[in-house]
Amino acid sequence: MTPPQRLDTAAFSDALDVALEWFELNREAINAINVYPVPDGDTGTNMLLTLRASRRAADDQGSGNGGVDAFTQAMAQGALLGARGNSGVILSQMVRGLAEGLEGSADVGPSELLGALESAASAAYSAVATPVEGTMLTVMREAAEGATADDTADPSLASVLDATVSAARVSVERTPELLPQLKDAGVVDAGGEGVAVLLEGLRFGVIGEDLPPPPPAPVGTVQLEGVGHEGHGFCVEYLVSGEDLDRDALAKVLTDAGGNSLLVVGDTRTLHVHVHMDAPGPATAAGASFGEVQNVKVEDMQAQHDEWAAGHEEAAGDAPPVGLVAVVQGDGLRIAFRDLGATGIVDGGATNNPSAGDVLEAALRAGTEHTFILPNDSNVVMTAQQAATQEPDRITVVPAKSVTAGLAAAVAFVPGDDIESIAEDLADAATAVRNVEVTEAVRDTTVDGVAVRIGDSIVLVDGTLKARTETPEEALMMGLAEAIGDDGEIVTLILGADAPEEAAESLPDLIEAAHPDVEVEVVMGGQPHYPYLAGVE
Repeated sequence: MTPPQRLDTAAFSDALDVALEWFELNREAINAINVYPVPDGDTGTNMLLTLRASRRAADDQGSGNGGVDAFTQAMAQGALLGARGNSGVILSQMVRGLAEGLEGSADVGPSELLGALESAASAAYSAVATPVEGTMLTVMREAAEGATADDTADPSLASVLDATVSAARVSVERTPELLPQLKDAGVVDAGGEGVAVLLEGLRFGVIGEDLPPPPPAPVGTVQLEGVGHEGHGFCVEYLVSGEDLDRDALAKVLTDAGGNSLLVVGDTRTLHVHVHMDAPGPATAAGASFGEVQNVKVEDMQAQHDEWAAGHEEAAGDAPPVGLVAVVQGDGLRIAFRDLGATGIVDGGATNNPSAGDVLEAALRAGTEHTFILPNDSNVVMTAQQAATQEPDRITVVPAKSVTAGLAAAVAFVPGDDIESIAEDLADAATAVRNVEVTEAVRDTTVDGVAVRIGDSIVLVDGTLKARTETPEEALMMGLAEAIGDDGEIVTLILGADAPEEAAESLPDLIEAAHPDVEVEVVMGGQPHYPYLAGVE
């Protein structure tokens, strides 16, 4: 099969479908090379969901009947609103740049593709306040430069894509030399790998090559994804006890059974399982085939969503002039933010990064004149900012990168007419809190000078990994010791879904014994994956 010299809209669309298929096959491998070992919205998953939204928007608008320019413009709008997580937001800007580079083009040839690639790289850089080299920005730029520098006298689409993919691969391998944390962890940049995979997929689609087998995810990782949050089903958690338990085998059985948002951690004697499925039965049956299943917890996410949506719709008609939206997970935290004045809640956080469209819709409903958004997660901030660009006069994003920062800002929220003063008060409150997060490592890695293995209890203080310990309680106390320092006065302890029942009574006494001048407040948050969160003021 001879590769085409030009692509009309149908051929371009088909090539993108191949690229999307190739990305789906590589998603877990991309997720596995995230540097930080915390359960979060992984890079591969967020990029995939953004790509799906982009591709779906082009079909929904019927742009396949027009030129390539109309098709890519529809894709850009879909990516903008469908972007999830930092990697998804940056990818959406690349799609926007691609569309701008193809403006006025009915079809795509070598010169149009070269211009579009350069435009994609430029748009991504311009969208980031402080671009960091060694990331997906670098890979996109160097891929475009590699294609432009190719000295082929009469370039074809195939030769341009060959040069692009080759340059992208070289760039990905260089990322550890540009970012020390990548070198310490022994990985390349996950976002950069995602860009290279996407470009490879486009090349496969254009030249008509069969897709090769995808690479396996590196050893020492836990499958942890967020694709299941596109819909609703049952959240199932349990422990499996036995001898010689095979974590990877159980994860595969659950995946083959249709499970997603999967987390399997532990050792050969005990495994902790978290999975989302259409029905709970297959999830527990899978565990029972490996050992004794205990401590089963099942939540009907569809019922929870319907209940929340009904309340949301009811409240929408009574929205105040100035609203407050919190992005948060956990029944207790949703109640806490509501009690502090939040007029809108977006279900999201670790492993479940909402789209920019989700955030935008909630913001427009929460306040009739202006709305403040509390992202409450470092991987949601850029998404919220992208949503705000659609209504800049009506939406302000508060720099709350953690739940504890968001709670402090919500306490300071007093609706009024002076929007600038409210914004300043909320920002000051959010940035004045030191944040402690305790969770389990979901991959083997070394970061911030700390070596961790799957299942270790780990603690982060203000986003920096500080230590690994044997128990979550030890991790919490180590993190609090640093966060409290010499001047901490108030500790807000947020108990997650996995916190033991006695923690609400035992931990405040333990903390106050170690820090006599500190007052401890407890919030039953119910958040997943993080048994303990704490804010120190």
